[in-house]
Amino acid sequence: MGGGLLNKKIVIILLILTITITIGVSYAFWQITKTQTGDNVITSGCVDLTIDNQKNNIQLNNAYPTEDSEGEDLDPFTFTVTNHCNVKMDYEIGLEMLSDTNLESKYVKVLINEKGISGSSKLLNSYDNEDVTIIKDAKEGRILLKDKLEPTTEEENPSKKEYELRLWLDNEAGNETMNKTFKSKIVLSGVITTPKLSDDICNGNEESGACTIARLADEDITNLAYDDTEENNLRYIGNSPYNYIDIGDKDSAEKPILWRIIGVMNNMTAINDDGSESTGQSLVKIIRADSIGAYSWDSSASGVNSGYGVNEWSEADLMTTLNSGVYWNKGSGQCYSGSSNSQKACDFSSTGLTSSVKDKLVKVRWNTGTAGEVYSSSKITASYMYQGERSTHNGKEQCASSGGSNCNDPVERKTTWDGYIGLMYPSDYGYAVGGDERVSCLAKTMYNWYESTPDCKGNDWLYYGSSGSQWTITPVPGSLGAYTVFYVDSDGGVHSSNAYYAYAVRPTVYLDSNVRIQEKTDSDYGSKNNPFVLEGVS
Repeated sequence: MGGGLLNKKIVIILLILTITITIGVSYAFWQITKTQTGDNVITSGCVDLTIDNQKNNIQLNNAYPTEDSEGEDLDPFTFTVTNHCNVKMDYEIGLEMLSDTNLESKYVKVLINEKGISGSSKLLNSYDNEDVTIIKDAKEGRILLKDKLEPTTEEENPSKKEYELRLWLDNEAGNETMNKTFKSKIVLSGVITTPKLSDDICNGNEESGACTIARLADEDITNLAYDDTEENNLRYIGNSPYNYIDIGDKDSAEKPILWRIIGVMNNMTAINDDGSESTGQSLVKIIRADSIGAYSWDSSASGVNSGYGVNEWSEADLMTTLNSGVYWNKGSGQCYSGSSNSQKACDFSSTGLTSSVKDKLVKVRWNTGTAGEVYSSSKITASYMYQGERSTHNGKEQCASSGGSNCNDPVERKTTWDGYIGLMYPSDYGYAVGGDERVSCLAKTMYNWYESTPDCKGNDWLYYGSSGSQWTITPVPGSLGAYTVFYVDSDGGVHSSNAYYAYAVRPTVYLDSNVRIQEKTDSDYGSKNNPFVLEGVS
């Protein structure tokens, strides 16, 4: 009985030695397919993978069944996949059997792995089928591996991965494999997939409110968009996006005082309780849905600048009201209002901030710079204002250089301010525009947004309409005096005005990165009647 088994084994080996199995893996056998899916938000348009550094081509001729332990120890075919694009590349490495192959894939063993990372061998037929083969007339295609490469940001140091591939005839192959032929090609298929808007924001920050907003962007691209600035902030856009939020702010009747989400602002600097700084933060920026009333940006009480006020936010009367005065303390007192700049009683005992709401806010570094030139109404696009807000120019210097008569007040001008409550930027107003004319509106000076064609103000949710003009936080680099501030007029245009005038005030704040938005699946979640709700708010 033992002799019979030995003879059978020998016969099988002898017969298998006559099998012609040609598995050629070389550069000529590679087929590279490059495709792009999704909306084209990639400015480079790059779809470029290459295969380099190929070694140890596999040629299995007159192959015989091989134990896995031996096959896994074969010299591998090595190759490198390189991403030459500045965007993430997803790709598949497949094996497609050519039309004249008659050896079934269930007899071929495969081991593929990234160099330095161990893998396990599998029968070729156990890999997933390709939905559609890429090689014309290929009779079968199997997906050996799915992987991705990060963007290449430096040409001299491209993103790449090195792989090892081993193929052998399975040890269980029998007489049915005699005189069979196996011919195949390796297929590399690279795909650029439209990046999710939440990728960068949610990376390591999945529990934050910022991540919640970013995930919403993935689901509803029409009401959220990146602003294409260096920080690439994510913003709500359009006439009426679902961006209402309940942060626990209540009036005297315990009815929620709603705010609206401007967006997720990146690369923010938060100021900690001990005075230290946390840079590179992604924070949710919100603005009160309704004005708290019409108040002066700064009063004429100092008597400087001909009594028109001072356009330095850190010294402004409105800043004091919001951050340490009656609004912050949920109390009543005196506020400045009106062109005559007289004081009036203001009562925030029912609409000021509660302690629980203040605990959800984060102290941040606000940008209070201006453009490095005297204000020109023809230049104030959203992008121009955004750059100016972050500049090192303070506005007063332009006034002095042009010989203005009211430039010499004793107040030092600064280009940043650390605090809790500010106002929207002119750029916030500009970047909130949506609709079909968004591109043309972003290219149009906001001074002329009062015009009906294109209808910029009508497609911008930050426009306050007939409710009145509203202040921004940004000073104007004027030629006559250092007392003017940008505001959004009731007609929709962005103009300049003396600081002592009274316009609508909509407090603007940043939420602490630890706060979360309650998860709901309602289709109208975020609307005025069904606002977003912070965790812990009932």
